[in-house]
Amino acid sequence: MIKAKDFYENNVEKNSKKSNVLLKKINIISWSRLIIVIAMMLIDYLLYKADKYTSLIFNSLFFISIFIGVALYHNIKLEDKKRIDVMIDINQKGLKRLSGEFRKSEDNGNEYLDYNHPFISDLNIFGQNSIFQWINSTVSIGGREKLVDLLSLKENLNKNEILEKQCAIKELGEKVEWRQKFILEGSLKKSSDRKLEELIEWGKKKGSMNFITIIISCIFIFINFSSIFLAVVNILPVSFLLLVFMIDFIVIKFLTKDINTDIELFNNIKNNIKEYSELLALIQDEEFNSNYLKKLKNNLSNNDISCKIEMKKISNLLDWIGDSSYNAFYLILNILIFSDVFIMRNLALWRERNGDNIDTWLKVMNEFDALNSIANISFDNCDWTCPSILDSNEIYGNEIGHPLLGDIAVKNTFSLKDQQKVALITGSNMSGKSTFLRTLGSNLVLSYIGAPVNAQNFSCGIMSIYTCITTKDNLEESISSFYAEILRIKTLIEACKRGEKVFFLLDEIFKGTNSKDRHTGAIVLINQLIKYGGIGLVSTHDLELCDLENQDKKIINYNFREFYKNNKIHFDYKLRKGKSETQNAIHLMKLAGIELI
Repeated sequence: MIKAKDFYENNVEKNSKKSNVLLKKINIISWSRLIIVIAMMLIDYLLYKADKYTSLIFNSLFFISIFIGVALYHNIKLEDKKRIDVMIDINQKGLKRLSGEFRKSEDNGNEYLDYNHPFISDLNIFGQNSIFQWINSTVSIGGREKLVDLLSLKENLNKNEILEKQCAIKELGEKVEWRQKFILEGSLKKSSDRKLEELIEWGKKKGSMNFITIIISCIFIFINFSSIFLAVVNILPVSFLLLVFMIDFIVIKFLTKDINTDIELFNNIKNNIKEYSELLALIQDEEFNSNYLKKLKNNLSNNDISCKIEMKKISNLLDWIGDSSYNAFYLILNILIFSDVFIMRNLALWRERNGDNIDTWLKVMNEFDALNSIANISFDNCDWTCPSILDSNEIYGNEIGHPLLGDIAVKNTFSLKDQQKVALITGSNMSGKSTFLRTLGSNLVLSYIGAPVNAQNFSCGIMSIYTCITTKDNLEESISSFYAEILRIKTLIEACKRGEKVFFLLDEIFKGTNSKDRHTGAIVLINQLIKYGGIGLVSTHDLELCDLENQDKKIINYNFREFYKNNKIHFDYKLRKGKSETQNAIHLMKLAGIELI
């Protein structure tokens, strides 16, 4: 973390100095532009008063040329400052990840919260103070959605692929400058949040532009320039020229009526194409060592087709497309040389060559975008460890901490292996039971996406995660929190019966019923989970459940404790073997001022 902190701080400091220097230059250039205009107007006025009109024209042209040059230089410096300011923001976000200020980020993925998902709502995957909010630095919509899919564990988990992803994440973590350049390029040219499914669909279309359309366009272009020449030499009146242009406009509308949708599509996404062209070029130009990244990159080259070259071609083509509704220059250009027709013809030829590759190329870019976010974990936490992926349904590790708590996380050692299948976690209120369940669950999720985990060492099998930690009433469906808990447990049991390798995290199960039913139900549930091959943790206040350890070697007890100092309750949040020997409910009531008779 110290290494990452130094890197981010040095970059913020270095780029802030550059930004300040550029700001001074930009201000000087801005004043220079004003001085040039004033000087031109003053000298032109003096020349006008002296009746030196030829000198006035040359003087105006001279100053206008200088003004244009200075304006272009001004735009270059503005663009340079914009890039530097984006880089400052990227590194400041890195510092916020380290300090915990990432919680202030507006993009927390709250829309992806799914209370029907086996674990999303319980493990802080999305929403406020979530893993998504912590690591997300994606610059494309597809990359963001890919990150969501990875964190939701939607893909089938495979040991070899997880191990390959670990190497990929580690490599990308070390390529922090390349990742920041990726984020920079993806942040500069953003246009809209328009998805690119329409581009993919366009790529799948077949057919090219009608050859007759090209012939007709060429004929009218010849007529245009012939008419202009004849009008210049006074053979044709200017009014005839206007008539020719009006006819051109009608002909263009007729010839492009079948491709108007495509023209509109490219008008809307040409900035996205330029952005994605830059990102794909970055990927293709970079050398990768890990097999997973190499395989991803290889999808960008197919025989004699290079994604970088082809995306540059379509990006350059789209630079010529202008919205004739708002761009007078493009309207004139379109009328003179039928630019819409020829641009769309070239795009059709490009589609014949590359249309089937668009989807693949974008998927590669999206996955790199998502993996770059996960690589933030690797770079920011160099003292974390890559977990060992086991073939057996086991989980154990030393000094395991919650990934979102950073330096304040209290770390614990835990083991559930060999014949042990269920860990009963007891302890008083606020002692750390629920947090520990979330600690194991969130580190499991990180393990499965190839990220390092907050532990000294960590080993786990590949299992389906099911949780029941926080249940809510659903007034629309008339479901109480207790019944919602029953439904989640039902889903868990069904998964076990289907033969899934299940890892469960159950917090104070059946808390919505009386103590006798809760005790009986818990025993039945635990026995069923063991019977059908599930392993996991159950936290409970029911100390009698701990007697199960003596009856079944597959059950083991752990506990959290509290202690009192100066009549105040304190917790060390340390996990210990055995059942809890303390309770604090009555003491907490007394501390709150509630008189107990």
